[in-house]
Amino acid sequence: MSEPIGQVTVRTSATRTRLVLSGEVDMSLADELSAAVDEVLALRLPVDVDAREVTFLDSSGLSKLVQLAASSATRPRLIEPPDFVTFLLEVTRLDEVMDIVATDPGFPDGEPGSDLVGLSDRRDAV
Repeated sequence: MSEPIGQVTVRTSATRTRLVLSGEVDMSLADELSAAVDEVLALRLPVDVDAREVTFLDSSGLSKLVQLAASSATRPRLIEPPDFVTFLLEVTRLDEVMDIVATDPGFPDGEPGSDLVGLSDRRDAV
């Protein structure tokens, strides 16, 4: 039986984009995360990164956050990151180029996910 290890979802509205990360954001999710970040950057909208459900984040995931922060049209917001993610952002100084938001500000046009653009689910074979 296989278990989900990580997931990335891109959600859009007319005025914002939301990159939703969950589970283990590591090398096994690198291709999907890279494609999602490229998609988000191509939209040239303000970006929120929903990190509430992240359970692990390695250097491959951090590097994509660096790319997002460096190339985004506006300063990205990281929504309700777990303490260990906040710690990693502080240690790497990414907290200086991304806003950390303690409470979900909501998503235009209703609940987050009103327009699902892409979904990726990686599974580990046991």
